[in-house]
Amino acid sequence: MNKQKKDGNISWTDYTWNPIQGLCPVGCWYCFARKIYKRFKLSPELAHIQTKLPKKPCKIFVCSTIEMFHPAIPKEWRDIIFEDIKNNPQHTFQILTKMPQNIDRPMPDNVWLGVTVTKKDDLYRYYDGICKVDARVLYISYEPLLEDSSSAIPMSPPPSVDWIIVGRLTGHGHKYDPPRKWIEILVETAMHWKKPTPVFLKNNLKEIWGEKLIQEFPRGD
Repeated sequence: MNKQKKDGNISWTDYTWNPIQGLCPVGCWYCFARKIYKRFKLSPELAHIQTKLPKKPCKIFVCSTIEMFHPAIPKEWRDIIFEDIKNNPQHTFQILTKMPQNIDRPMPDNVWLGVTVTKKDDLYRYYDGICKVDARVLYISYEPLLEDSSSAIPMSPPPSVDWIIVGRLTGHGHKYDPPRKWIEILVETAMHWKKPTPVFLKNNLKEIWGEKLIQEFPRGD
């Protein structure tokens, strides 16, 4: 368990929880965790570990360094993780996936389920998958925002989109920074949906956004 700082990079959560360790089999070229494994010469082998969860209610980002629904992850490991989630109803567990088509169960009531979108083609591939899953909160994380996503955000989404996160790529300098206009399009579209959707701009957008960041959470939180 790693506690997150309010002014840190993952400020939309309180803790990151990684009960599955090893190199993520997805192998995204921009993955920060792969750099950590290489730098500290950590074992790349996949393994499940038991971790003690905090007792006081908080937000917990699950499997921040690995794709939980990748075929290489044994179902038995997910069973254990979701049993821990069910047994800790005081917490809100935040899950992000690039593979919603592989989700193999409905989500417990204390789960917020999100899909990662880095470029416009991602949304068309992921959108149907995540909207078919039963979860109390569904969200889209545009991070890292690597492409103009003006055509990757529905003008009239179903009511199930409850939250949007936007962030830039870190650890690679400013080469891949999104222009402010890309962010504005996402924010303005979400605000003008029939049901306005909360937006959370990550702290790593401070320089690009140039004013106080919009940092909203799903309604009722």
